[in-house]
Amino acid sequence: MPNSGEDRVRTLLSAEEIRGVMQDFSTGRLVQAHAFNRGSRRFPKAVVETVGGTQYLLKRREATDDDLQRAAFSHAVQSQLALKHFPIARCMKTTAGASWVVRDGFLYELFEFLKGERFRRSVGEARESGLFLSRLHRTLKGWTATAPPPPPGGYHRSKTVEASWSRLAQRVQRDDANVSMDELAQHERVLRQRYEEAGLQVARAFNATLNSPNTGVIHGDFHPGNLLFVTGAPIALLDFDGVRCDRMVIDLANGALQFGMHSVGIKPVAQWSHTLNLPCVEAFLDGYAWPRHFHLAAEECGAVGLLMVQAAIAECVPRIALTGRFDGRPGIEILRFLEQKTAWIWSERARIATLCESCMNKR
Repeated sequence: MPNSGEDRVRTLLSAEEIRGVMQDFSTGRLVQAHAFNRGSRRFPKAVVETVGGTQYLLKRREATDDDLQRAAFSHAVQSQLALKHFPIARCMKTTAGASWVVRDGFLYELFEFLKGERFRRSVGEARESGLFLSRLHRTLKGWTATAPPPPPGGYHRSKTVEASWSRLAQRVQRDDANVSMDELAQHERVLRQRYEEAGLQVARAFNATLNSPNTGVIHGDFHPGNLLFVTGAPIALLDFDGVRCDRMVIDLANGALQFGMHSVGIKPVAQWSHTLNLPCVEAFLDGYAWPRHFHLAAEECGAVGLLMVQAAIAECVPRIALTGRFDGRPGIEILRFLEQKTAWIWSERARIATLCESCMNKR
């Protein structure tokens, strides 16, 4: 499941808009800018260059009360990480000392533009990425922001997923009238039941470990696309839009899923592997456990595979319900794949739990 953004026409920042916003930042005179077409299409971005050749990434989102609250918490987290020398893309300040600009109902953020390599799906990189996540959690452990955190959410308790089921089938058929409504209803029923059952079992695991110390600020979207690598090691973590306070295993499970995905390249969906690369999954878990800063209880390890199921569904279903497609591919093909994928993870959840416990206890 490629993680390349929303399936809709990508919004672009206008030249006039960029010039106006850049005047508020203390970065020097703007020389040139071009669109940066990666990540969510809901948040248009541009790479801007100032006098001297320094490049920055300009990002726009809506300035609703909810977005402003999330931005305040996100920027507080990033400031703390920078203070602790955790590698991230530095958030630039305005001439007034603020970390964002609000104009015409939009919120604009400016970050230093970092260059690096992408994840090449090696076991070594997966292990280093797990170690990197552990370092993030350790750096933020016990820290409390002055800004209030956003409400609980994310893929485990996703209101967006819940709202998507009712329009999923109709949206896919609107995109392709030849798709059987009976088949769509079957996929919807199976995936919804699987998502909800996984959620119930995760809730029981969390209730059994209410006193777990493994709660704190999490990234909320830890996957290969939000890391930059150099010679096989991550050098920077990007995109803090999803940060919140929650169980750390939520980050861990999503990371294990994403770093354990097989490469799809340009292959048709029918040829995608519905299994996970278990050596990479184990390496990611092992990297996270290696410093011995966090020890997950057996119940938390048991939740990892269940959370993977929820994360996979939450990545695909809302986007398909929105456009009928996923990354330009027909929604029905992705739903078929997703049902196979989550069935495999479900069947292997005990094995994944054992891998997690083994990594946590091996040292």
